Amino acid sequence: MVNAPLCRPPTRPERHRPKGPRTMPLSRNDQERVNRLRQASQHLRTTGAPELADEVDFVLTAEGANFAKRIQWQEAEQENPNLALRMPREMRDRIKLNASRSGQTATLATQAVIGLNKFLNGEFMPPRPQRAPRGTAAEAANLNVRVNAELRQQVDEHGKKLLADGVTDWAPITSQVLIAWFVENFGQPLPDAGASGTE
Repeated sequence: MVNAPLCRPPTRPERHRPKGPRTMPLSRNDQERVNRLRQASQHLRTTGAPELADEVDFVLTAEGANFAKRIQWQEAEQENPNLALRMPREMRDRIKLNASRSGQTATLATQAVIGLNKFLNGEFMPPRPQRAPRGTAAEAANLNVRVNAELRQQVDEHGKKLLADGVTDWAPITSQVLIAWFVENFGQPLPDAGASGTE
């Protein structure tokens, strides 16, 4: 008996997943907001304000989403503006390194809040800054930290009050408090990770 030729079963066409980012389904509340925005756009067009309708439609586009993010970043920057702390470059680098190696989850911005609040509560007082003799100052650099604008104002006003009340003979400001706080907490060399700690 002659063997019949083997027949391969028909193969199914391979399905390829669509490329690009996966879209997440909207929640019920988000979908309701989308529907209301579309209704608002239609209402504006029927009442003679097509230019305003175009702006509403823009919000629902990808560029509109980027626009909303830019607004959020701007508000965050206004609430927590950057404060450049001028100090020797070597000290700046040491503070950044020690903060990253300290094992703490707190960022420098969080540490700034802690230090400033301790100053307001009378738990920390920075030493009065001393100017280096002319020609001996080390190379300087900025340590950039975001500080809440309202908190910064409170610290500056508290420093003036300390001077007015005769508690100090100078009025510490936010930058001076933070520099002293960072130097005290992160300005010292950390022991090597492999050191045993015993002689």
